[in-house]
Amino acid sequence: MRADIETSKKMSFWQLLQLHKIEIPIIQRDYAQGREDKSEIRQRFLNSIFSALSLNKPLELDFIYGSVIDDFMQPLDGQQRLTTLFLLHWYVAYKEDKLAGKAILENFTYETRTTSREFCIELIQKGINFKNLLETDFDKNGVPKNNQLSKTIIDSPWFFLSWKKDPTIKAMLVMLDAINQKATDKKFENIKDLWPKFTEDHTITFNYIELKDFGLSDDLYIKMNARGKPLTDFENFKASFENKIKIEFWEKEITNPTEKFAHKIDTIWTDLFWTVKDGDNLTDSPSIKIISSILMSCLSLSEKDKDSKERRIREILNQPNVIKPEDFDFNSFCYLKEALDAYSSIKDKIQLDFNLWSYLNNEINFFDTIAKGDKIEYQKIVLFYAQTQYLLNNEEIDNTNFSDWIRVVRNIVVNSTIDSAETFTGAIRLINELSIGSKDIYRYLSENSIKSEFAKDQVKEEIIKSRIIGFDDTYKGIIFKTEDTNFCRGRITFAFDCIEFDKNSIGSFSSDKLSKIEKVLQYHLSDDNDISNDFRRGLFTIDDNHFYNYWDTSWLYAVGAPKRCMIGSINDLKSFAYKSNFKKYLIGLLQKLTEKGLDEIIEGYEIPNDMPNWKKRLIKEKGLLDYSKKHYIAIKEDECCWLIPESKVANNKEGAKKCKSIK
Repeated sequence: MRADIETSKKMSFWQLLQLHKIEIPIIQRDYAQGREDKSEIRQRFLNSIFSALSLNKPLELDFIYGSVIDDFMQPLDGQQRLTTLFLLHWYVAYKEDKLAGKAILENFTYETRTTSREFCIELIQKGINFKNLLETDFDKNGVPKNNQLSKTIIDSPWFFLSWKKDPTIKAMLVMLDAINQKATDKKFENIKDLWPKFTEDHTITFNYIELKDFGLSDDLYIKMNARGKPLTDFENFKASFENKIKIEFWEKEITNPTEKFAHKIDTIWTDLFWTVKDGDNLTDSPSIKIISSILMSCLSLSEKDKDSKERRIREILNQPNVIKPEDFDFNSFCYLKEALDAYSSIKDKIQLDFNLWSYLNNEINFFDTIAKGDKIEYQKIVLFYAQTQYLLNNEEIDNTNFSDWIRVVRNIVVNSTIDSAETFTGAIRLINELSIGSKDIYRYLSENSIKSEFAKDQVKEEIIKSRIIGFDDTYKGIIFKTEDTNFCRGRITFAFDCIEFDKNSIGSFSSDKLSKIEKVLQYHLSDDNDISNDFRRGLFTIDDNHFYNYWDTSWLYAVGAPKRCMIGSINDLKSFAYKSNFKKYLIGLLQKLTEKGLDEIIEGYEIPNDMPNWKKRLIKEKGLLDYSKKHYIAIKEDECCWLIPESKVANNKEGAKKCKSIK
């Protein structure tokens, strides 16, 4: 036996539930034993279990193979038997009022579909009252006409009617009716005290084999008793989608078979996804991520109900493989085909070589970023959508125009909050509107009004930039360099303020002045480590030197004075830079730094006569601020200040002693 397959352990379903949570993985097919056309198999299996329970005779149900991932046992073979045993345990627990066992039954769940998982949860937690079941009529074959158990479940307030479309739930309901069938000698309700037989006597068992580090290799499937390779999630989706396309006649106008979805998904699009295959040389995960991302963009643009649309977007973001053919309409289907065709033709020609920070994940374009990423993210999908829109709106790729387009979108994305389905929808709709002008985005922005209200401040800034670039194309270089600084990250209105640019007068723009500011930003404000205490001392030399009031105060009882912060990070400064009452301090210092160094500014600063002594000392005594490692101080009526060594100190005399008093 291979080292990655343990020796089998004989156990019952109840014992396995107590050992591990059981999760039917996405790669498995739907529950099939309960299908209408599996009546003979279903009845034979139930009869075997009934006989074993009624005669107190042990029954062994062959082998169950599974892999344990994060304490979840995912069966590779045995899903059908495990699901039937789960339903039997649920049936007995509710029939015999053994509901104390519900908590353990909750260790069984489905991941193949969200609906299947939720049905199992509701079935266990809420279930039904067996006393309310009514007698029902039977047909000549002894089959209940009204399917009383399933009917009672469907009529329960917790049951969503849409669940009836889930093939696994449908099969579960059929199986429950078969278990509850009364018109036969072999009926489980005749056996008394079934619960102990399941949970104590362990009458029904199987041989459980835990697979170590399995990778769905061919030899592993051979060990599955030739039951056949389970369909992957993508294969399930693809098969169902192809069926929907036929039923809806979406390709009725296409006479060439090679132009149809079914052919392309197995040929040229497979080649496309092969370029982004995962570490196991599989294309399923990249395929699902790309298709899901395209679908999310289409849903954002659809006119479907807002709440249901956003709920579905959230579900797909969290778990891309929950996508279903029902998520697509004809328009989104056509868009999907056009997008995949475009990428198949020219993906290898798309390369982005300017700063896209963490959005690009060290890849060369956003197709690769989405396909290879650990998970899909709203902001990256917006950029992927922008890239796709450029391909679909332009016959050829002009590298300059393409980079300009993605740069504008980058600036919008990084300076917007896109962390929900609602904001994601707003972003997609804005990019869709702008993409009309993606061939020459700066010209489009300068000549057209934008209807979308999403990220309107950043869009206004992009319009101003477009007018500057339209005025003189040579200004583009310094604007781009300033945008790419870590401090600005696409938003340069503050840099414009530093050069006293009047947005209503394009002629007031000075590339020389902006170049000087850009150099200062690069040198002094590239990351948190660049914000030195000398930089903080420099801020004390600007205007009335009250820059520290930008920070919301709190009462520090250790020294009985309001607590202030002297710039903790780059993000602090970014917020500082756009607060109208405080940006003057940063503007003033940066303007001075274009001509002088920090040491020169500090040394040459003339102390005002009315300046408190503690401020004089902080400015003139180099190294004094080093005592405040987290940059917090407490100021008492401008008479003195205390340097706080860390973020806070204890609220007692000992805490106060740790602070350094500056008078």
